[in-house]
Amino acid sequence: MGRQQRTVESRMRREIRKVEAAAREANHGQDVGTGQTILRLQRHQPPLRTLLEAKKIGTIELQAAEQIALAVTAVASRGILSAAFLERVSFGRSEQDWPHHVALAVRNYQQWANFWTDEWKRTRNPMLELIWSAVIDERPISVIAEDIGHSRQRTQRAIIAGLRHYAAWAGLVSGTEAAIWSGMAQHVFDRTVFHTTS
Repeated sequence: MGRQQRTVESRMRREIRKVEAAAREANHGQDVGTGQTILRLQRHQPPLRTLLEAKKIGTIELQAAEQIALAVTAVASRGILSAAFLERVSFGRSEQDWPHHVALAVRNYQQWANFWTDEWKRTRNPMLELIWSAVIDERPISVIAEDIGHSRQRTQRAIIAGLRHYAAWAGLVSGTEAAIWSGMAQHVFDRTVFHTTS
């Protein structure tokens, strides 16, 4: 066994012990499983739960996620299951069929999704795909990061920024906070990364 491999294994053992100790402390000394199990569960837990437990998002971001999920569920109940089709659903026709809060969620989501579709075409910013993966598919942050080709940290920041952008777009926040949250989402990704090769 090489020196480098021993160092990596030693670091992994320390990390596992640290996770076990933190979990025992958080659960008042109860048996919480091995550190490896805890780490594996953390890697596979839904992104919103991960961010909420880390206190990186709060009530407003969860309201944004709930409104997105409500819109998708309402449209999916009509047999339309993809983000691309959701953008094209006629709001005017649906308005009479849905309660006001559902119709409003669908309209907000459609307009927001159209904005990010245009951004994707111009800059290759994957915000729409990323939020769909986090909120609707509930894919772990590490998997989403791999899909979009960015680090886990940047992906996590992007999920937060995307939810906040939606919150500002849908009027869940206003004033200075809305302006700041709107601007953050458009600058999470370095635009030079998303140039087209054609």
